[in-house]
Order: sequence, then structure tokens, then C-alpha cells
Amino acid sequence: MSNLLIVTLTTLLSYVVAEGENTAEKKPMEVPSDSVMIRPFTIHDFVMEIILVITFLLYAAAWYQGKSANLKRAKIWLGGQLEYLQSQFALVGDGKSVLMKDGPADYLLYVSGRRHVQFGHWWLKLKPRNDMLTYFTTQVLSMVGQTKPVNDRVTLSMVLDKALPEKFVFAVIKKSESAELSKKRFDLNRVAKLGSSKAIPESLAVYTESQKLADLILSTTSVGKLISDASDRLEYLVISSLPADVPYRYENDEALTISLSFSMSNSNTLDPLVELACELPDVLNELKLTSDIRNQVNKNRESLRKEYAKRLAADKAEEAARKKAEAKRAEEERIKKMSPAEQRKWEEKERLRQLKKQQKKRKV
Repeated sequence: MSNLLIVTLTTLLSYVVAEGENTAEKKPMEVPSDSVMIRPFTIHDFVMEIILVITFLLYAAAWYQGKSANLKRAKIWLGGQLEYLQSQFALVGDGKSVLMKDGPADYLLYVSGRRHVQFGHWWLKLKPRNDMLTYFTTQVLSMVGQTKPVNDRVTLSMVLDKALPEKFVFAVIKKSESAELSKKRFDLNRVAKLGSSKAIPESLAVYTESQKLADLILSTTSVGKLISDASDRLEYLVISSLPADVPYRYENDEALTISLSFSMSNSNTLDPLVELACELPDVLNELKLTSDIRNQVNKNRESLRKEYAKRLAADKAEEAARKKAEAKRAEEERIKKMSPAEQRKWEEKERLRQLKKQQKKRKV
């Protein structure tokens, strides 16, 4: 058995040695360079690159076409308003151009130079026709209720003359958006309540500081009629002397501001809501609040003043406490750096100071 094992091991060892010698003797085969054939490139080798280039060119073309479509849309709408705006304002535009571009889908129109008006900004916010991906995504999300539908929209912010005597908060809002907007805006949330009016369609909600104030404004023939004529496109009209965002402090009302938002009409004729915005300054200048309305407005303002006075006092107390704590920490750090003798001297001085303080309290 042992002889058989020895023979087997010897045979295996001989085989391994022989294989090693054969491997060592092997050399790489040399092939002449002129015998190697390289496959020529074909169009199939660049399919991915071609697809990327075509996609980029198509996207760039869609971007340019969408941007041009937005500019054309803005000019068509402005064409129906320009003559009327120029009759209302001394300056329409920035002096160089009437319509200022603020992006491929946003345009700005500046107006000033009118009685009872400081200035106004008309924002034309159009659909993102230049960005097909964003446009398609937004459309899909709006269908399932995840976002608002994208429309060509006009938004106005017009600051009126500070000399206008009356200050108040009043709004007409599309009912489907009224709850959200009234919570979002500080002025509506704090002082305005839900009202009603027969002068405008039921699809619109009224928010006002006083029902009599709403009746007074909407009973004006031009205001009620112009709102009704374009009620299907009106998103909101807010007339307010309070800020839309929560202020850090409140002392007095600001100048009345007209905030207006509506869907852009498809025609190139004068928009009733543009006419409304331009007539409101004159209407508000002639507006005379009754004593009942003024008392309600004053009551709301006094409530705001008290609330902000408490906030200011609390902020001052918090700041004083913070400074006191910082001074105490600084004093403790200074004491730690003293020598033992200096610390004993400081402790004695502090003890005497506390003793005098207690004696003064007893005398009082």
C-alpha cells in the first residue's frame, strides 16, 4: 500500500514539473502589425450621441417657440389695454420700453403719474410654454388636485396716495380660493370677516371689517358692475391698509394698496378688471365712512396695537434677560481667573452689597 502511494506521488510530482517547464518555455506569439484589421466606425456606434443631440435641439426649439408664444400672448393682451392705461397714467413702462421682460414667462408693466396713486406694478405671469416638462407636469398635477391649474394670469399691486383719508381692509375673492387666501394674508386673517353682497355674483366671497363697508363700496355702480362683468376670471381683489405678511411691529396703518389677480382674457379689447383697477383710486378718494364703520375699524386697530405692545414688551424683557445672563457668565469667568486672595476680597465685597440691598428693602 505504501509502495503504491509512493508511486502515485512520484507520478504527480513528475507531471507538475513537466507542466512548469512547458509553461516557462511558452512565449507570446508575435503578429505583424500589418496583419491586424481594425473595424471601421459606423453610424450605429454613435446612436446614443445622436439621440442626445436631437433631444437637446428639440428642447431648445421648444423653448424658443414657447418663449415667443408667451411674448406674443403678452403683446396681444397689452394691445387692448395700452391706450386706456396711457390715458390714466403719465408714465406707462420704464421710459425705455412699455413691457419689461422678467423671464421667458413673466413680464412687468410699471405705471405711475396719476391722481391718488403713487405707483403700480402689473405682472403678466404666463404659462411656462417654454418649459414643456414643467408645463406638462403642472397640468397633470392640477388634474389630480395637487396644485392649482396654470393659467395666463395678471397680478396688480397698486399703492395709493398716503393722503387718502380712509384706512380699512376689504376683499372680494373667488369662493374656491377664499378660505386659503384669508388664512394666508395677515390683514384678512386678523381684521376681516366673511360678509355678503347682492351686488356681485354668488361665486365670489366678500371679506370686510364691516358689512356696511362692503355695502358702501360695492353699491358704487362702476365697482359692482365691473366685478360682475368679469366675475368668471377674477381671483381676488384686496383693498388694504395693513400688510399682507405678518409685520414685526405695528403702530399705524400704511397707505391703501390695491391687490388684484385675474385670468388673462383671450381678446385684445379693454379688460373690465383693468378698468376697475384704474377707477378704484377715485372711488376710494370720495369714500366717506360712517361713524359705525370707523368705530369698528378703530376697534380692530386698537386691538392690534395692544397685541403688538405686549409682543414688544415681551421681546424687550427677553433681550434684557439675555444680556443679564451674558453679564453673569462674564463675571463668573472673571472671578475664576482671580487669585484666592482676590476671590475672598470679592466675596466679602459681594456679601456687603447684598446686606445693604436687604437693609434698603426693610426700610421700604
